[in-house]
Amino acid sequence: MTAVQPFPPDAETLAYSASRVPDMRWTPGAVGCLDGPGNLGPEHAGALSLVYSSFVDPAKAQRAYRRFADAQHAASQAEGFLRWFTIIDGAHGYGLGLWRDSADAAAFARSPFHRDVVREQRADCLEYSQFAGIWSAHAVGRRNFYCPVCATVTAAPAASCGHCGEPLDDGFGG
Repeated sequence: MTAVQPFPPDAETLAYSASRVPDMRWTPGAVGCLDGPGNLGPEHAGALSLVYSSFVDPAKAQRAYRRFADAQHAASQAEGFLRWFTIIDGAHGYGLGLWRDSADAAAFARSPFHRDVVREQRADCLEYSQFAGIWSAHAVGRRNFYCPVCATVTAAPAASCGHCGEPLDDGFGG
């Protein structure tokens, strides 16, 4: 069976990217990921939430990260939560949430727990700069597999190629 695995850009690809998109940057950082119930793929997301933070005080940054962990735990229990990514790009931190729909994301944002966390963050000025928003999908595409054996397209979720039967590694529990 073909196995899904990470393939970061190599030096040649990074050089090519720099020649095509001079303003593109690759920064050292960290990525944290949290799977929601059912480990569903991106084709189930009808809404995205985006949170941005920057910090000037190391102690406050660590306190904020701990509160973010509390919020991520609460989000993982919320109706409609699918997945969360935390991305650190140098001095800029982003959280990207995938939700079944914007009503679920907004309900979490209005929850007593989330309101308390936000109130604490603002009262203690944990962040230097902060932004949050929720977007609804205008169109949700279909996720496909492209069989490495016969090149047939099979719609996800699927355990095997619809044409030749080659086992497929869905990565999302399909």
